[in-house]
Amino acid sequence: MARPLTNAEPSHSLEAAVRAHFGLTQEALGRYLGTSAPYIGHLEAGRRRASASQNKLLDDLARLLPPPEGSGPPAPVFDKPALPAAPPVPVLPSTDSLPAAPLRQRQRQVLAQAARLRLLLHQQGKGYVLQQRRQWGLGVLQAGLLAGPTDAAQQAHRLRWLATLAADVAAAAPSHAAEAGQALQVVRLLALELEAAALEQLLGKQ
Repeated sequence: MARPLTNAEPSHSLEAAVRAHFGLTQEALGRYLGTSAPYIGHLEAGRRRASASQNKLLDDLARLLPPPEGSGPPAPVFDKPALPAAPPVPVLPSTDSLPAAPLRQRQRQVLAQAARLRLLLHQQGKGYVLQQRRQWGLGVLQAGLLAGPTDAAQQAHRLRWLATLAADVAAAAPSHAAEAGQALQVVRLLALELEAAALEQLLGKQ
């Protein structure tokens, strides 16, 4: 598959398309092609041209892409875990005697904490999506690369690469402690947003 030397954006290169589809890092693709992660970056940016042997290896991955590039299965939809909405605030009693200034100061603090925590959970959700794609991609690569006739050296290379890739995917999976910590962060977020809404209600009564 010919690839002209261009200054195309990474998203337009076959190397980047393969990586994105299977959730591969530049380091992982570099191991398969027998080069380094920085060199993969040059290939994706069009600053370098892959060798004939690297193109042959890359074509083996490209044929596992979905049509029209290849004949592999399309990727399923990977969604971030949805964050629950804050629970409704119960009607609070009238508090006309409370000063507004400390309530507003506390509300600003709570809203800032909630915004930071929601951003953190959003970023963690993106990591969750990437991990799901990596796990799915590993299965497709294992099935596709090991099927069909191949010579012994090529088969050994694929087996070694897939074994290392499987170890990488397993190492990147969140631990039970991390999952529990994320659940506690969601609880904390709901508590902060509930507090902010309650403070807003109190300020409305001033």
